[in-house]
Amino acid sequence: MATVHVGIAGMTCDQCVRRVEGALRSLAGVKEVTVDRGQAVATVVYDDTVTDVPAMHDALLRSGYRPVAVPVR
Repeated sequence: MATVHVGIAGMTCDQCVRRVEGALRSLAGVKEVTVDRGQAVATVVYDDTVTDVPAMHDALLRSGYRPVAVPVR
């Protein structure tokens, strides 16, 4: 299992959060998705033998959102 934080541009409402969660959860191997709208970041726990970050980026793009780099804290 692996965990990744993906920045997401374009989320403005709760419906956006639900669409992003649905897009990421639809991928095989994704076990858990948590979206923080205020920080515009999705935290994804996934099986890295089944899916990968590029597949997550593609799913976000298909759902109308653009993955972006997460600011370093």
